[in-house]
Amino acid sequence: MSDIIAVAQRKGGVGKTTLSISLAAELRRRGRNVALVDSDPQASACHWAQLGNLEFPVYELALADQAVPTWVRDVRTVSADCVVIDTAPSDRALGASIALANLVVVPCTPSSLDLDATMRTLEIIDAVRIRRGGYPNMILVPNRVDVRTLEGRQLLEELVAFGEAVSPTIGDRAPFVRAASTGRYVAEERGGAAAHREIERLCDVVEKSLATISREVRT
Repeated sequence: MSDIIAVAQRKGGVGKTTLSISLAAELRRRGRNVALVDSDPQASACHWAQLGNLEFPVYELALADQAVPTWVRDVRTVSADCVVIDTAPSDRALGASIALANLVVVPCTPSSLDLDATMRTLEIIDAVRIRRGGYPNMILVPNRVDVRTLEGRQLLEELVAFGEAVSPTIGDRAPFVRAASTGRYVAEERGGAAAHREIERLCDVVEKSLATISREVRT
């Protein structure tokens, strides 16, 4: 069985695609056989991959008008031991991805609208957990954050209050924007060292969560 990571949030514009690409690229650097499924009709991850500079495949599998079981079957045919899903910001897409995932990564920026959307996303995850015996695991990601600001510090406090795992902060950094325009991983961008370190720390948390799930399944 593949590890399936859904990068999901009820609101758009929170950096889902950037985190999806970055996580997949870092996991690939760590020796994982990774694939990314772009399930958002905007196909941003597919556009990122068009220049051919990523070291993992990106598949366009938007949920669109097809039946959820058909989409799930298509995702399960992706050949990789780790599949990252860039999820569209709709209840239907969230429900399908979360029901399929071992782990859900939820990015949130310093905005009251984002926090409202995060609460809705958590409600969907909790509903799935009832049916799946407590799974999937979840990591909240404070994204595009400046921790020196009051807004940045407040976001961290508010995410911790949800009682879920919270990753180290991802900053609002220009190398992420450049990476999208060049079709590369931020680690390969000039001036991208700080951004890369942040993704490494996030990936550490992701791998720890996946390892915990694997141990629980074996026992």
